[in-house]
Amino acid sequence: MLKFARMLLAVLALLACAAHAQNAPTYQAFKFDGRFTPQFLNDLGQVAGVGQDGRPVIWHPDGSLQPLAGSVSQLTITGFNNQGTVVGNAVIPGYSLPQPVVWRNGGAVERLPLQGLGGYTEGVNNRGDIIGYMAGASNTGLGQVGFIQWGDGSAPQLFDDYFPHMINDQGFVLGRRSDEYGTRSWQDGIFGESSIDDLNIRALNNKGRMAGTHDSMHAFSAIDMAGQREFQDLWSGTAADINDAGSIVGETEYTLHAMLWYRERAYNLDHLWDEASYSGWTLLNAWAINENGAILANALDPLGDYGKFLLSPVPEPQAAMLLLAGLLLLAALWLAQQKSGIRLASSSLLVLLACNAQAQEAPAYRALRFDGQFAPQFLNDAGQVAGIGQDGKPVIWRPDGSLLHLPGIAGHFSLTGFNNQGTVVGNVTIPGFSQSQPVVWRNGGAMELLTFAGSGGYASGLNNRGDIIGFSSGEPGTGPIGFIEWADGSAPQRFDDYRPRLINDSGMVIGSHTGEFGVRSWQDGVFGEYHLAYDYDVRALNSEGRLAGFQDNGNAFTLLMRGEPWEHRELWSDYAYDINDAGSVVGETEYRRAMLWYQDQPYALDRLWNEEQYAGWMLQSAWNINASGQILARGANEWDANANFLLSPVPEPAQGALLLAGLALLGSLRLRPGRRSA
Repeated sequence: MLKFARMLLAVLALLACAAHAQNAPTYQAFKFDGRFTPQFLNDLGQVAGVGQDGRPVIWHPDGSLQPLAGSVSQLTITGFNNQGTVVGNAVIPGYSLPQPVVWRNGGAVERLPLQGLGGYTEGVNNRGDIIGYMAGASNTGLGQVGFIQWGDGSAPQLFDDYFPHMINDQGFVLGRRSDEYGTRSWQDGIFGESSIDDLNIRALNNKGRMAGTHDSMHAFSAIDMAGQREFQDLWSGTAADINDAGSIVGETEYTLHAMLWYRERAYNLDHLWDEASYSGWTLLNAWAINENGAILANALDPLGDYGKFLLSPVPEPQAAMLLLAGLLLLAALWLAQQKSGIRLASSSLLVLLACNAQAQEAPAYRALRFDGQFAPQFLNDAGQVAGIGQDGKPVIWRPDGSLLHLPGIAGHFSLTGFNNQGTVVGNVTIPGFSQSQPVVWRNGGAMELLTFAGSGGYASGLNNRGDIIGFSSGEPGTGPIGFIEWADGSAPQRFDDYRPRLINDSGMVIGSHTGEFGVRSWQDGVFGEYHLAYDYDVRALNSEGRLAGFQDNGNAFTLLMRGEPWEHRELWSDYAYDINDAGSVVGETEYRRAMLWYQDQPYALDRLWNEEQYAGWMLQSAWNINASGQILARGANEWDANANFLLSPVPEPAQGALLLAGLALLGSLRLRPGRRSA
């Protein structure tokens, strides 16, 4: 048995390595505080930036800050290498114009010893070669001269009409000439045969591969070899940096999501980090990546504040899980020699810890992408989805993938409700009627016209009891304005001056009086004592009576009008669209991010799904959530194509690991050799 366990552990280790090799890494995040602004990242994990006093600082992975010596002002940092050398431009004592400056290996500031009234550095490589140009030089008619200050101390390379822009560790330079549009290379005294005029190059690695943005606003990766160009489109947007492995970081064009190109695949970086302390944060762009895959990125919190992060790769969850499985198997064999009571207590404790992990963390989600057969609109607790088919008529999608087409001769459908019995309500134009009419398909059956006084009407929703609410669109004086058609067949409730908009399973209604700004509740024949102010836009109501929506101040909210003061909570900046009975809320935030409020904490939904087939997709809005936590959401991919998704919760990785541990320990009970009878 022990030999078999060792073989199994070896297989699991190989599978773990394969999983790690195939998938993009996941990342742990460190948020920089306000002590300095990070700008450049080297391969040691050090970060160069500008401190609160406007002077250069190096941040070390142990969290310490190293201020760099020297009196400077108007500082711009342009490069940072693995030796801790920082280059930039600054006004220094004795000069009125910015000068090219360097802090070698973390030392004091030095002006580069080049002639000119002022100058600019453009970067530094890991050999210590510094590039830039001088202005007002006496040895050129143009008054400007490009330079390479070699790290080995040899005589600088000067250019009369060439301005180096970037340099790699092989001394390969990309720059520009004053009379050319585009970029021309230089290496070992030789200029490239032609200029590159169709690419906006932002980064260069040691293999000569370039990254940036081309004219169609697509991020690219390219390399010129033997007169031939190898070119790749990456995503719609910009690329900012590339490492020697060919991994590239940047951002999307319109939706501003940080992106990673890793092993021939584009990834939305929000899929690749998941830390509870930053659950509601989303990454806007990434601008630096080092040889170890660490990344500098800008991010946005749920209420619209900004922050800067260092993302560091960690082992793949799949690899860790497989290795854990093997280690647990060996542990089970060892524990088989121990007392069964200890084994049982240990496994029980792990199961309890797993349950606790599930209770504290938001679920992870798997995604089902809807094809173009219908547009999903409503989700019930059975996991069914109601929407509009390609023919413009109502459809119910079932979890087995089948579609139920609802019958009826009508046009201009708008669906407004869907319950657990499969009943759909909405509004249609029907032959013989000049205005839109409220209709219902009960339990997936035939279409019925909802009849009440008025020449036209609007069904605004229903609950899981089958109660249907709505209001008349007829002229004043033609009859009641609002109605509730009770599912038990009792006489409908009519309102002379009240329009119901939402109803929960307890029969609580949210609506509005004609003469009031804002909404007022109604239940069991009694109107609520208070009405909400006009600046509350209520979009959803759960069985507890908790409301969700958004205010004029730009923040999503939940509100329970019970006791003093009311239970009011701001969720995130922008919109909330739905709430379930557990109090989970979905909506969207600034820069079109789909959001989830779960157990009193906001989560960016992009942080909660990570499937390789949807690696480059971003969830922009979520508008429906059911009792099981399933969510309807709208997204776009790295090329701005749009799609609708059904997100279904799956067990948390932490829970799965702990449950696996418990099962392994319980299994060890059976591994203990039994006693032979005499």
